Amino acid sequence: MTVVSNTSEALNSPYTSALEHMLAETRAHALDSSVKEIDRLAIAHDASHYLLVPAGIVRPDSAEAVADIFRAASAFNLPLTFRSGGTSLSGQASGDGLMVDTRRNFKKIEVLDGGKRVRVQPGATVMAVNNMLAPYGYKLGPDPASWSACTIGGVVANNSSGMSSGTEFNTYNTLESMVFVLPSGTVIDTSAPDADARLRALEPEIHEGLLRLRKRVVENPESVARIRQQYSMKNTMGYGVNSLLDYSTPVDILQHLLIGSEGTLGFVASATYRTLPILKFVSTGLLVFDNLLDATRSVPELVANHLATVELLDATSIRVAQRTGQAAEALAAIDVREHAALLVEFQGNSEQELTDLAYPPHPCLMPSRWCRQSP
Repeated sequence: MTVVSNTSEALNSPYTSALEHMLAETRAHALDSSVKEIDRLAIAHDASHYLLVPAGIVRPDSAEAVADIFRAASAFNLPLTFRSGGTSLSGQASGDGLMVDTRRNFKKIEVLDGGKRVRVQPGATVMAVNNMLAPYGYKLGPDPASWSACTIGGVVANNSSGMSSGTEFNTYNTLESMVFVLPSGTVIDTSAPDADARLRALEPEIHEGLLRLRKRVVENPESVARIRQQYSMKNTMGYGVNSLLDYSTPVDILQHLLIGSEGTLGFVASATYRTLPILKFVSTGLLVFDNLLDATRSVPELVANHLATVELLDATSIRVAQRTGQAAEALAAIDVREHAALLVEFQGNSEQELTDLAYPPHPCLMPSRWCRQSP
């Protein structure tokens, strides 16, 4: 991948000719597509600092259309990148080959079982999904900070979590099934009873390879211990190899390898999540410490006291908050040196449960300052 800063240089994609031939000679020509300069420039940026102008854009409207694009791109040796919300800070939604825009036509949201589950396409934002679920009293487990703009495609591709989801309620642990498309064009619905048999029949090398990988890991105690240790904490680096231990069926392993794979293993056309009940009573507060070490040392005990959210603010973050003029009085008065703070939140099903959580008989710690906001 070549990163350039000159727009005119970036417009000269090395893949323009291959794309023109692909669109002219395959079924992909029937798709909504564009090679106009203005359209290419409009989608060249995500939230990162990279500028990679694609050779062209296609906007499929189904898993089958994506399968056609995969086959055509492979035939013409054309790299492709999937893009939906474009909120990535690391450039995953940029590329100088074929840009597959899934935001426009993959927005369907289907609430299931009275809100206990939800089936979502990759172009729907987290906010839109939660707005659909709210009347039923449920929400998604992942709660990334960019929830108003980020989409389910990126949430699955990055195994997103958030302030209150941690490792327990991220995509890996709350996703029930998905429809995915492999680079070969194979489409698999993992909710189907014959999903694993279909994967074995259509992709025998992948099916057999996953079984070999699992056997190799499971039979190596050192590998097992290392993987368990690495995934006992938040870890989104690389592929989710913990799936080789957590699941025994190749289709289940592959489904969970796709989570967090950043679009490198295939395309997720829809994802079905198990949702979480909304706890309607919330109390937030800010714990301010003299230094970062004291703040971080308190976290295990805070978690043990059932805090739903613990977010760290270092000294620079506190100074920024002070400059807004909206900081709590106790925070605004601090002469910030090495200070740190923890934004904490209790959640409960009733006022009494909230009170019991927020004011235990024996306080778990005595911070230097406690700035409490009303529930």
